[in-house]
Amino acid sequence: MALTRRGFFAVAAAAGGLGAVEYFSLTGNFDHRRLAPSSTRTSRESFTASLIELGRGARYADGAIVHVGHSTHMLCVAGTRMLTDPWFYDPAFGAMSHVVGPATTPDMVGSLDAVLVSHEHPDHIDPTAVDRLDKTATAIVATSYLASLMRGLGFQQAVVLRPWDTIAIKGARVTAVPGLHDVYEIGFVVQGAGRSIYFAGDTRVHEHLPAIAERFAPTLAILPVDGTRITGGDLHVMTPDDAVEAARTLKARAVMPSHAEAEFTDPLVKYALASTIAEAPARFAVAIQRALPEVRCHVPLPGEILALPAGA
Repeated sequence: MALTRRGFFAVAAAAGGLGAVEYFSLTGNFDHRRLAPSSTRTSRESFTASLIELGRGARYADGAIVHVGHSTHMLCVAGTRMLTDPWFYDPAFGAMSHVVGPATTPDMVGSLDAVLVSHEHPDHIDPTAVDRLDKTATAIVATSYLASLMRGLGFQQAVVLRPWDTIAIKGARVTAVPGLHDVYEIGFVVQGAGRSIYFAGDTRVHEHLPAIAERFAPTLAILPVDGTRITGGDLHVMTPDDAVEAARTLKARAVMPSHAEAEFTDPLVKYALASTIAEAPARFAVAIQRALPEVRCHVPLPGEILALPAGA
């Protein structure tokens, strides 16, 4: 079995004699201790305004996204409100923090119909934050461990979806699709009201993308772009260029970068053990414009709402 990022960090810390504090940090003992500061006052105000717009219904009820931060996005499809991969409290892995803070706090996210969790990494499932979300929502998750975690936090409905399984949530349908990461992962396709949104989680490019394109014809593909890599090891997350190729394979009509608003803040990890690509969303937008000029690339700021017309 491949060594996960957290395991690699911890083994490296132990082997390097960096001391107990560093070891316990990298094994997650200090995860999710402090609320990441919101990006700016403007992003907080923008998020509040976006929730008001969602509540009004007419323009955004059938299809909209509010970008919260990193891989956390609020999806509204066919009047159904969902939150992806919630992460609000730093650090994750004992080594990673938001460089662009989330647009709001978990307490202010408001009502939800579902919480979608693609995998078990701590920058995608933040129990401290999840405990402050709307627990009447259905938790739709990748593994039985995640389902148990969500139930333990008070969610009455926690459903494990396997690849290609589908569940109806109010007016929308949520389907799990395969992913490829350094731990088991799924992506999600949310469909309804003429929209089809693919949220890819942290995946690399993989062999199932053509099937996702054929089955779901994504209106919008939300793709990870920061190219996380363990030094001397495998790539774990798409690079901007990889995401362009994924968009081409998916035949997506529009795309949006994700997983690119955090950085490794632990010195050991940042300078010796792992790397990400700087300014990845901007690089992705430029690469899309050059390679696929017919595809619209949306790069919303934290708190910003994006309307998704049917078929666009």
